Amino acid sequence: MSLSYEVLKGLFRLSGFKRGFTGDTNTIIARAKARNAKNPIPELHDAEIQVERLTVDGCTVLAMTHTPRAKRANLFLIGGGMVSAPRPGSVKKALKVARESGLDLYVPYYPLCTDYPLSRAYQMILHTYQAMLSHYEAENISFLGTSSGGNLALGMIPYMNDLKSDLPRPALILALSPGTCVRTDEEWQRMQELDRKDVAIPALYMKTAERIMRHGDDSVPEYMIYLQTGDFTGCPKVIFNYGTDECLYAVAPSFEAAMKHYGVNYEMVIGEGMFHCYPVFPICPEAREGWDWMIQTLRGNWK
Repeated sequence: MSLSYEVLKGLFRLSGFKRGFTGDTNTIIARAKARNAKNPIPELHDAEIQVERLTVDGCTVLAMTHTPRAKRANLFLIGGGMVSAPRPGSVKKALKVARESGLDLYVPYYPLCTDYPLSRAYQMILHTYQAMLSHYEAENISFLGTSSGGNLALGMIPYMNDLKSDLPRPALILALSPGTCVRTDEEWQRMQELDRKDVAIPALYMKTAERIMRHGDDSVPEYMIYLQTGDFTGCPKVIFNYGTDECLYAVAPSFEAAMKHYGVNYEMVIGEGMFHCYPVFPICPEAREGWDWMIQTLRGNWK
């Protein structure tokens, strides 16, 4: 590993990012609300891309469209443990994705579990996808999600199946470190073993997150909490990406089993020795390689 990679990991540790997901449910929610209150939606400007604020279900969606509008588009779901809104830096990075990929990009500020059960986020994201279908064919739409956003991107398929929706499915789902909760003792054992290597997400949060994501609503479907149990019938191609040094990698075998069970065309792209969502931190050579891979995947053949 490069020196810059080791420095980047050290900065993660010093930033206290992992500590932000420690504590009981009330502590984590209160901390996140205070952080979100100081986290405005940034004003973005680009010579080649128009950035427009849309409203879906009372929530903001940033639509980043080329002039003229691109043929293909991406629904980009930025994660934050279902408690943190997208940071300005992450949204600026999304604009960079739009510029380098050549895709139009839609970034929803979906409802968070600081105030709502997880099902509200699912509903708003599906409505955002429906809005995109008025401009793009489903075969020209991909989903990209990071962390909990990766879980939401992948979770749209079981959600549409649950609703018996006749909406056409997107062409590709790219899920970076999808953040589902652990359901089995085997998953939990693997996650605890990986916890000491993880500089971003504590394993214990994936237990606390069960209560946070329900937000007191026991009607939230089980697959929204444990996505590895979802119905992936009719799922398009899925590309998973994990680092071996993150606790969420513990659930990769369960996702792989689900993909095989439902006959889904999938790939597992694993970064040896890499941390959580490393492709979106292209500061060191190893992560830059992940960024380039991500952009090429979005630009490439989705079949």
